[in-house]
Amino acid sequence: MIFSETQKENKIKNTTPLTYSISLAKRHLVDSIWKSAGIEGLGTTFPNTEKILENLPVETTRDEVLFIVNMKRAWNFMLDNLDYPDNLMFMRELHKVTMEGLLFDAGTVRKGMVTIGGSTYVPEIPHEGVVMSELQCLSEYTDKIEQALDTFCYIARTQIFTDGNKRMAQLMCNKVLIENDLGIFSIPYDKIGEFKELLVDFYETDDNDKIKEFFRAYCIIPNPYNEQSNSIPSIKK
Repeated sequence: MIFSETQKENKIKNTTPLTYSISLAKRHLVDSIWKSAGIEGLGTTFPNTEKILENLPVETTRDEVLFIVNMKRAWNFMLDNLDYPDNLMFMRELHKVTMEGLLFDAGTVRKGMVTIGGSTYVPEIPHEGVVMSELQCLSEYTDKIEQALDTFCYIARTQIFTDGNKRMAQLMCNKVLIENDLGIFSIPYDKIGEFKELLVDFYETDDNDKIKEFFRAYCIIPNPYNEQSNSIPSIKK
């Protein structure tokens, strides 16, 4: 393990200055987790998501509670470690937090075949060396918005882990945006259906132009004080 429990909980207190994007992420935390639950097909409402995060009684399932609580812990872990490289070692630790109690091999690069619902695409078993090399190439992008979106696409299509890859793609896309103070990534709840259709098209074709156009139009809440964010259009309604 690369981070102790104390480091996971306390690192940001001493080393990471508050930025616009960190503040934005914290303000949107409940909303982001609720939307992630919707993407995974969980029926939790925004008020129930709030109640679960506040440890208030609510009628729900064990897996739904674990999903929501784990996502909060994952967001906090990611925000606490923004200065750590966007590499496989970090992703494995983040995946452990995200999938604790939900997946037997949390934090382990996938070793078996998986299928994707709604798609005929079958991803190859990932090789750790190749994944490390691809993530290194992504980290060298000068256009950090492009890096964030390509990181999402790479994680989602490669299916690095047995499960939880869309969650990891969203978290790592956000990490790139936030550590560069560009804003946050958030798929609108009423656009989840369209997102899923574009994701399946991307799986089938390996062409990410359409889904990245969708991301730029609807899914990035930019930092208005960062000049690079000016390349992001205002979010369409």
